[in-house]
Amino acid sequence: MPKKILMAAAPVHPVPPLKGAAVEMWIYEVSKRLVGYEPHVVCLADEFYPDTEYKDGIFFHRIRFGRIYRRLFQKLTRLDPFSYNDRIIELIKEISPEIIHMHNSIKRFTPLIKAVRAAGLIKTMLHVQNEFPVDELLELDAFTGCSQYIMNHYAAKPIEAAHKFCIYNGVDLDRFKDFREVPDVRDAIRGRFGIKKDDFVVLFVGRVSPEKGVEHFINSAGIINKKRRIEDVKFFVIGEIQKGSGDRADYGRRIVDMAAGLPVTFTDVFTPSRMHLIYLLGDIFVLPSNFDDPFPFVALEAMATGLPLVTRKKGGLTDYIIDGVNGLFVDEADPAAGIAQKIELLADNEPLRGSVGRAGRQTIEERFSWEKIAQEVENAYNIVI
Repeated sequence: MPKKILMAAAPVHPVPPLKGAAVEMWIYEVSKRLVGYEPHVVCLADEFYPDTEYKDGIFFHRIRFGRIYRRLFQKLTRLDPFSYNDRIIELIKEISPEIIHMHNSIKRFTPLIKAVRAAGLIKTMLHVQNEFPVDELLELDAFTGCSQYIMNHYAAKPIEAAHKFCIYNGVDLDRFKDFREVPDVRDAIRGRFGIKKDDFVVLFVGRVSPEKGVEHFINSAGIINKKRRIEDVKFFVIGEIQKGSGDRADYGRRIVDMAAGLPVTFTDVFTPSRMHLIYLLGDIFVLPSNFDDPFPFVALEAMATGLPLVTRKKGGLTDYIIDGVNGLFVDEADPAAGIAQKIELLADNEPLRGSVGRAGRQTIEERFSWEKIAQEVENAYNIVI
C-alpha cells in the first residue's frame, strides 16, 4: 500500500481551481502525478464540486461551511468553534497520512502546525509561493519554496526546519504545445479574435492590477504605435479587470483609459482548461511586473508555447532566464521604453525570435514539466519520512 499524503490548500479556492489560482493548480497537477504516495487533497468546498470524491487518482476532501456558520462564527463573533484547521485535524485522524503538506499561508497554518507537532501526529511540510511575514518562530519538519529567490527571502526568517527544498512550478507539456507544432489550431484561434495572417501580436496574461505593471505594457504599445502601422502590431491583455470600487478597480479603469486609441484588445479571464489555446494568440509574451514575482506560472506557460519572453529582471525569473538566450530582460531605467525596444527587435528579427522561443521551450522541457516536479516532490517526501 502506498503511503498517504495530505495536501492542504488555504480556504480560498477549490481544487482543481475553476479560474486562475496558481497554488491550487500546483496541488492538483502534482497530486495526480504522484506514484509512490496516495494523495488526499483538502480544500474549500464549491458548488460545482462534490464535498468528497475520488478522481484523477486523488481523494478530495472539500470543507463546506454553511451560510449560518459563516455569518455567525466567522464574520460576526469570530469564534469559529469548528474551524478549517480543526476539520483538517479530524481528517488527519481519519486518514492517517505520513505528511501534511500545507500550501502558501503561514498565518493560517501556524496554529495547525503547532497542534500537529504537539500531538506528534505526522510530519509537517510548508510550501510557500509568496513573501509572507513570519512573526514568531516556526518549527517544521520541512520548508519548501517555489524558487531560489523565495528561499533566499526566507533564509533570514525565524523558521527552523530539518529539511529545506526548492521545488519549482511546472507546465503540462501535453497541453501547452509549441505553436509551431499546431499551426492549424493556432490559425483558427487567432482567426476567432480577428487577428490577420500578417499581424504581430504582443501578449500579456494576468490580473490587471498595479503589481503586474500593465501600465508599462500599455505605454510600450503607445511607443510602438507611433513608429509602425497600426495594422501590423496588436496588443492583447488577457485577464480580469476588477469592477466596482477600490484601488484595483481604479487602476483597471485607468489602464483602459490609457489604451484608448491604441491597438489594444482587452479580454476577460479564461478557465484554466482553455489557457493553452489562449497563448497561441501571441507572437511574443511580455511580463512587465512591478514586483519580484517569486515564480510566475505565466512565464512558464508562454515559454512552453514557444513564445519569446520579454520581461523585467525580477524575482524567480532570474533562476532560469538567460538574457538573450531563452528570454530578453528589459532596461529597468524605463521599463516601457525597454519593452518597446525588445518588441521591435523581435518583430524585425525572425531568426532571433525563433531561437529565443525554441530555447525557452527547451528550458521548460528540461526543467519544468509537471512529471519532473512531481518526482522532486516524491524525493522530498522520501527524505522527510
